[in-house]
Amino acid sequence: MEGVSMGKFLSRIGIGSAEVDTILHSDTVQPGDTIEAHVEVEGGSADQEVDEIELAVMTRYEVETDEGTSYHNETLLETELTDGFTIEAGEEMTIDGGEIHVPESTPPTIGKTQVWVATGLDIDWSLDPTDEDHLEVQPGPYYSALVEAVESLGFAQRSVDNVKASSFGPQTFAQELEYKPTSGPYAGELDEIELFPSRQGDGLSVVVEVDKRGGSLFGSDESHHRVTVDSTDPDVVADQISSLIDEQL
Repeated sequence: MEGVSMGKFLSRIGIGSAEVDTILHSDTVQPGDTIEAHVEVEGGSADQEVDEIELAVMTRYEVETDEGTSYHNETLLETELTDGFTIEAGEEMTIDGGEIHVPESTPPTIGKTQVWVATGLDIDWSLDPTDEDHLEVQPGPYYSALVEAVESLGFAQRSVDNVKASSFGPQTFAQELEYKPTSGPYAGELDEIELFPSRQGDGLSVVVEVDKRGGSLFGSDESHHRVTVDSTDPDVVADQISSLIDEQL
């Protein structure tokens, strides 16, 4: 360690390093919104050179393999705040974070779905200090109409999570909404339906997986179909969904 102080050595391995904390002016958003924020940086036990501050809107999705289930993080949006600077030992610094854009493709935080703003200080030869601030992403009007429509047909939501499904859209994942028929015309006719909504223009493109009860030797028969939701009227959307299902019965 010749030429390197104990403080600098410890900060390189994450002990006594600078700390970062992003303050969001609001943590409740809808896809397409912007959030005002600022970043607070506190110096550690030694001066450190920060190459940049990175902000990212993140989510995660489930991956199922023969070895089991795991979760992978997905970056929805990434931006850099500042050029390099020096944070002195013990110094407190506040940096304007500007506006963080929440992409239109951001999934609502329903069920197991999580969305957060990740902040990182890029420091050479050191463990990068990080911060995570979780968001409550509320569904937009088309998404809300879809959920209300499906529930009006007698379906009960069983689970919601992001899953690996690159074939359903431009992203590596899709949000999966799983429903069981508990009343109405489809109780006893279907095992379940699964919805995979993604943003399309002003509305949604929704892949609908219909799982018919007893449709094959293995007890079910799955089929995939796509419907465009361009109305915020749940009754209109319910007619679309029921027509699609009826074609499969």
